[in-house]
Amino acid sequence: MKYLLITIMIFLTACSSQSTTNKLTDQVFTQVTGKEYSRNSSQCPTIKKQCSAGQYEEWVEESGQKACACN
Repeated sequence: MKYLLITIMIFLTACSSQSTTNKLTDQVFTQVTGKEYSRNSSQCPTIKKQCSAGQYEEWVEESGQKACACN
């Protein structure tokens, strides 16, 4: 089942502006920690809305892209 999920994620991220490696890393981090995290700036407003119980943070990655997390 894990492999099916990973395969689907790879297919869905093929046309993404974010690299597949970053997208996969973000998903693994979210699953392991239970925290919402993204290096895709278009997902930050959604994460901010869902972050009612945590502390929402934004920062700029070395690549210049905005990233965010709900800790």
